[in-house]
Amino acid sequence: MESDNYKKNSAVTPLDDESSDLYIISILASINIAVSLFEMASPIKNSDYNLYSLPLMYGAKVNHLILVGEWWRLVTPMFLHSGLLHVALSCWVLISFGPQVCKGYGLFTFFLIYILGGISGNLTSFLHTPEATVGGSGPVFAIIGAWLIYQMQNKDMISKEISEELFQKAIIAMALSCLLANFGPIDTWANVGATFTGIIFGFFTCPMQRMDNASSKTMQEEGIALVRQHANPCKSLAAFAFFGLVLCSLLYFTEPPLNTMGLEDLLKMSE
Repeated sequence: MESDNYKKNSAVTPLDDESSDLYIISILASINIAVSLFEMASPIKNSDYNLYSLPLMYGAKVNHLILVGEWWRLVTPMFLHSGLLHVALSCWVLISFGPQVCKGYGLFTFFLIYILGGISGNLTSFLHTPEATVGGSGPVFAIIGAWLIYQMQNKDMISKEISEELFQKAIIAMALSCLLANFGPIDTWANVGATFTGIIFGFFTCPMQRMDNASSKTMQEEGIALVRQHANPCKSLAAFAFFGLVLCSLLYFTEPPLNTMGLEDLLKMSE
């Protein structure tokens, strides 16, 4: 009787976890799509920054506006996209890699990776390019970075076919992102910074999946699936706080590039 109950619980719990993961991933994708629809529904004819919608005008990364106090522009670009193809790319990557990262790291750590990837990507862009840009694909590239570390650390526990398929998708996503960057204010620097953040954060939080002899015997005799070990939430939160402190310190010790228009605006505001 106890063995039957154990089998039943071990079969139900993973399904419940996957349902929760897909629910959160669907919410994130829906937010991105909703914001993109709002962008299309609120056009602006004239813009000094080549940003032609209300969300882009008030939320895109504009360096000199960040310097004069609009700090939220280091966060809001992670929800902004440049057209339907850009948001479609983000949603495709999120749906492709999100469930795998949730399954490996756990939902809490997945969410931290997503948020940290978006912010660090925007900060990377802030420190490297003066152009007004959006970084909606940054968080999903952080997810790709975390997945790369997970599959490297647990390659013996992951199907070779799944790894190869997702690796090909990662290459396609990077190629499409570079291509789309030529047709709109898509932030390549944000994608690069977010990817490296996902890799580093994933390295410090990645759980190692191991199967002892008892588990192996149970799987062979009773066909019970391996219970995965997620990342430690406290460790993930501590790593998130550390990364946050490092990113904040960069704002004090580095000077971002400014375009000519941005410099003129700063001078006018200081008079």
